[in-house]
Amino acid sequence: MWELIEGVAREVVGLPMDDRGFLLGDGVFETFRIVDGKIRHADLHAASLEAACRALALVMPDRAGIEAAIADVSSAGAEGVGKLIVSRGKGGRGLSPIIDPASRVFLQVFETPPKPDTVQLLTVDIRRSATSLAACHKTLSYADNLAARRETVAHGGDMALLLTETGFVSGCDSANIFWRANGKVFTPSQRCGIRNGVMRRRVMQWLKDAGQAVIECEAEAGMLNTATAVWITNALTGVTAVTRLDEQLFQTNDALLQKLSAADL
Repeated sequence: MWELIEGVAREVVGLPMDDRGFLLGDGVFETFRIVDGKIRHADLHAASLEAACRALALVMPDRAGIEAAIADVSSAGAEGVGKLIVSRGKGGRGLSPIIDPASRVFLQVFETPPKPDTVQLLTVDIRRSATSLAACHKTLSYADNLAARRETVAHGGDMALLLTETGFVSGCDSANIFWRANGKVFTPSQRCGIRNGVMRRRVMQWLKDAGQAVIECEAEAGMLNTATAVWITNALTGVTAVTRLDEQLFQTNDALLQKLSAADL
């Protein structure tokens, strides 16, 4: 892990025990693909990080400094995955606001994980609130997503599907969800406690350009029973077909889904 200090990446030796990101989850992060030593879809990721920083009243890191640091720690033509973490920094005990906060910015770089061919989803008991900052942004408070994934894996699934407190489809523990039914494409609206992910936006634009309208909706979980194809989207793995949701099976030979999966997103 590197800490970015004035645009320079320096190896982190230790994390202060009074860092609010560590103690309270008081911070945000953004994950992205690195291609040729640069952030893929950099503008969209910057917009997501800026929205998260604004929601938590954090100072947005200098974008030029971030990109310079990534180029510095990545070899020429390198591909991988980057994770940028913004912590509130040092602070006293308790929840009182820091009078003079000094945010800390960290960078991690990993090898690109293998892309799964398909995924199986299980609906979990944990519910999302549409007003939750942790649901709408990538905050350092990831307890719900971790618990949802544990519950899913314990029952033989790959990824969790979460509903809102009122029973509407929200999304997966680390992805957005789309489905096709009666020739139409649906995805949960931003009123359903979702993150408007980078790949979600890319897919919606691709579908629009292809002449396929996308209906952003508040859908009861049973609406997916009518789906002929279901897929999830994630900035790291792109578009992945869903073969199973709970006890329902889905085919992956849907023509639109195949074209979308093959697209350069």
